[in-house]
Amino acid sequence: MGYAQYGSPFFKSGKGCAKSEGGSGCVVEKGGKWAILNNKKGGIWREGFNSKSEADKALAAYHANS
Repeated sequence: MGYAQYGSPFFKSGKGCAKSEGGSGCVVEKGGKWAILNNKKGGIWREGFNSKSEADKALAAYHANS
């Protein structure tokens, strides 16, 4: 999926992560919390979710409203 060292300025993980683009999905675990990766620009879009399902719901709500 790409370079995944979260503290790095070169962090580009997330680009093309959408399952529809052949990726594995944009919801990942990060330090015990869950984050949503930015599929278009790379990096993290939103983070700090307590569960994968919470992050999945936020991502689904975003897609339902866009």
